[in-house]
Amino acid sequence: MPDRWFHIQPLDPLLIRDARPFQSVPGIRARSLNDVPPSVVAGTLRTALAKKRQSIKHTTPLSYYSKSLVRGPLYRWHDHLYVPMPHDLELFDDEYGMYQVRPKPMMSEGQGFFGTGKTGRFSEELWPPVGAGARKKMKSPPAFVSLKWMVNWLTDAVDESQVKEALTEYQHMQKENHSFKKETPPAFIPALQRQERTQIEVENGSKKAKDQHLFSTESLIFPDDFKLEAGIELSTEESEGLKPFSGIHPIGGERRLAHIEEKPHVYQQDWTCPDAIKESLKNKPYVRMILATPAYFSKGWQPGWLDEQLMSKPLFDTNVRLKLVWASVPHWQPISGWSLANKDKGREKAIRRLVPAGSVYFFTVEEGDPAELAEKMWLQSVSDRNRRKEAFDREDGCGLALWGTWKPNE
Repeated sequence: MPDRWFHIQPLDPLLIRDARPFQSVPGIRARSLNDVPPSVVAGTLRTALAKKRQSIKHTTPLSYYSKSLVRGPLYRWHDHLYVPMPHDLELFDDEYGMYQVRPKPMMSEGQGFFGTGKTGRFSEELWPPVGAGARKKMKSPPAFVSLKWMVNWLTDAVDESQVKEALTEYQHMQKENHSFKKETPPAFIPALQRQERTQIEVENGSKKAKDQHLFSTESLIFPDDFKLEAGIELSTEESEGLKPFSGIHPIGGERRLAHIEEKPHVYQQDWTCPDAIKESLKNKPYVRMILATPAYFSKGWQPGWLDEQLMSKPLFDTNVRLKLVWASVPHWQPISGWSLANKDKGREKAIRRLVPAGSVYFFTVEEGDPAELAEKMWLQSVSDRNRRKEAFDREDGCGLALWGTWKPNE
C-alpha cells in the first residue's frame, strides 16, 4: 500500500487536554499534556483527507479513512527528526553529569527488583537497576533528542564527553529561546513552552459575559519550523483521485488551526531502520526497546505479548523470542477525547492509561537474531489491540518502537 507523509505546523498554541474534568466552575483551569498524542494527529489527518475527498466525491462520509493506519507523530525541526528523551539516561546539573541506567543480573535469591507493586510481583524475575536515582536529576531536563543522536545511544556509541557537549548546547539554546548558532540543530531540545489564557463564558441569548465564570486554558507553543510528522497508509482505492494535500485544518481543543502539507516519499527513508542499528544487534544477547510514542498494553505497564514468566513467543512474524529483565517506566499517561459517534451531542471517551513515550524495556534474547526484529519493527507499533470498539491504538500510531543493544551493569 502506498504511504502518504504529512507535516502539521500549528499556527496557534495547541490545547491538548490532559483528561482532567473541566466543568462550569469559576476559576477552573484546562491543563494540557506535554506533547501531542498519536490519537489527536490520527484523527486530524483522517478528517482532513475525508473533507478533501468530499470536495471530489460528495458522497464520501467523514469516517471514510477511520480505519486507515497512521504512523506517528514524531517531531521535525529544521529538517531533523526528534523523539522523546529515553528514561534510561539520567542527567544532572552538577558538571553536566550523566548516568547510563542499566540493570544488573542477580547474584543470588532475594536480590530482585521490588518496584513493581505492593505484592512484590516479579521481584525474583526483574533485575535491579543498581545506582539509578542515587543523585538529584536536572531541574529542567531536555524533552526531545534528535533521532540521529538516539541511534548512537541505541548502539552504545555515546560517551560522557558527547553528553556534556550536547548539554552545553542545550543550555545555550534555553537562554536563546530555541535559537542556535551552529548549522546542525542541537542533539537535545527543551519541552514545548506553555501559554495560559484567561477566558469568559458567554450567555447564548444576550451574548453577555456570565458573572463569576472566568476560566483559563493552558496551551503548547510550537517554535518556528517545529512540525509534527506522520504517515498514513492508504489502499489504491482510497488514494485514487486524492491529490497532494495542502491546507488549513483544526487540531486539538478549541479547534486551533494548523497548516497540513503533504511531503514526498523521501521522508519515508528517515523512518526505516538504520544499518548501524542492524549491525549492532546482529546475534546479540541483549535487546533494548524504547517507545517513541505512548503505548497501550493490556497488562498495564507490561506488554500483553509477554506471559507470566515475562517471556514472549516468536514476535511480530519473526523467530525472535525475548525475556523481559527490567523496564524503566514513569507515571502513566492519561488519554481521553470526545466521540462524535452520537450525532446529537457526542460524548466523552473513557480515560485510558498509556505507557509514556521514552519508556525503556530491557530484554535478553532467548531465540533468534534480534537484527531481524529491529529491521521489521523499527518505528512500528508494538501496542496490544484494545477490546474497546472506539480505541484503535495500533491504527492511531501508539507504541512506535525503537530498538537497540545494551550491556548489563557490571
